[in-house]
Amino acid sequence: MAAASLNGRVLAFVEARMPDEMASLIRRHGGVPYGAPVLQEHYLKDSPEVQQAITDVCEGRVDTAVFLTGVGANAMMGIAEAMGRLPEFEDALRDITVVARSPKPGRVLRRHKIPITIMPPEPYTSSDLTAAMAALDLSGKRVVFQRYGGPDSELPTYLREQGANYQELTLYDWGLPDDTSPVVKLIDRIERGEVDALAFTSRPQVPNLLDIATQAGKEESLRSSLAGSVAVASVGPVCTRKLLEQGINVDIEPEHPHMGNLVMAVADYFDGRS
Repeated sequence: MAAASLNGRVLAFVEARMPDEMASLIRRHGGVPYGAPVLQEHYLKDSPEVQQAITDVCEGRVDTAVFLTGVGANAMMGIAEAMGRLPEFEDALRDITVVARSPKPGRVLRRHKIPITIMPPEPYTSSDLTAAMAALDLSGKRVVFQRYGGPDSELPTYLREQGANYQELTLYDWGLPDDTSPVVKLIDRIERGEVDALAFTSRPQVPNLLDIATQAGKEESLRSSLAGSVAVASVGPVCTRKLLEQGINVDIEPEHPHMGNLVMAVADYFDGRS
């Protein structure tokens, strides 16, 4: 059976980290990509809080380190290197419990030859993470973890319930792009009916897109389009939850939360409607 094709449909996306890869996937499945990043990463390299946490790990005052994103894991290694303590930090992590939320931080940790004690199964939600961490005795233990895409109450709540002493680290945040005009042009194309589907690949993309639309006086028309002719595609449950919280219904979500699966799911969606 031949794979489903997008058949020339326009699949827009707001991915910032891997736009070329996303565009290539869309073309490979017969679609026309249209990208307009809604995020810009701002690294907090000089945070005394993060530097102190790295020092605490190096000096044996941390029992468990939880890495939630690949970007965050990379940032923490970079800060440790800037402090001149990367080898010491790596050695210390090898002696404590290390948790990776998904394969992305897992790849960073493996690159630094740091064993991973726990990684939850797909789809790597906060609930999956806390369920996997149930195997750990956290009572009275010092836990550090990296904030992921804004405040998330589930992991801190779980750690409190387990009696852990935890510290939440902000390694980077997601701001709006310096130039939001490409996003406004995307919204214009959506309004004119020139986009068939809009793909979201991470949770922070949702509020940022709506913020840009609001600033341009286009939020109402964007919401109307997403509730009507434009199919909304979400990479996975975490992103879907954020869309639903913002009042945006999701038409497409792949079984496994990966960009390639997302594009295939969009192709399958339109193939089933033709």
